[in-house]
Formats: sequence, structure tokens, C-alpha cells
Amino acid sequence: MAKFLKIVSSDATNPETMIGIDQVTTVAAGDAAGANDTVNVTVFYSGGSCTVAFAGGEANVGDVLKAFNAALTANPGGLVSTVGRPILTQQAPLAQSGQQGRIVITAQPTYVAYTGITIA
Repeated sequence: MAKFLKIVSSDATNPETMIGIDQVTTVAAGDAAGANDTVNVTVFYSGGSCTVAFAGGEANVGDVLKAFNAALTANPGGLVSTVGRPILTQQAPLAQSGQQGRIVITAQPTYVAYTGITIA
């Protein structure tokens, strides 16, 4: 099992954060004070907490929690398990009647962006 949980974000101060998986006690929606349930996820571990802000809002908080829990239970065979980014919008194929052969994609998928990491 992995020994560290890696969270990659667009936060210039903390672009990559590592937390010892054996120290994690729970992952919950909201910040450490219990507010902002739809734009934050907090990882509580012995000795502190790490609040991760993300873009996507209420529709994606469950998917973000699933991504964190999947990373915690992953068995990549190495030392680090990286938290994935849930999908926000699907790719969009060009509307065609009787699609045959190559399907043209008009819009690429977009993913949740972790925008800030606060360690307390």
C-alpha cells in the first residue's frame, strides 16, 4: 500500500502536498471549521488537517470525496498515491447522423481543479 497521499493543485504556495496515509483519520466535505461544504474537502490526520479548495461546486463534492477515498485505498505498489481529478464535463462529439468511422470531437472534457491547499 502507498505510504503518502499526494495532492496536486494550481495553488502557487502549495502546488504539491504529501500527507502520510497512516496518519489520515478521515476525509470530509467542508473546511476544518465545517463551513463551505461545496467547495472544500478536508483531510484530517493526527496532528492537524489539510483543507483543499476546488472548483466545481456542489455537484462535484461527492466525486471529489470519492477521488480522495480511492487514493487512500489504492495499492499502486509504490510510495505515493495521487488524488485524481473527477470529470466536470464530458467530451462532446460532432452531431452526425448514422455515425460511421472516425468521430470528430468538438470539445475536450474538463476536470475538477484543486485550487488551494491550506494546512493547519
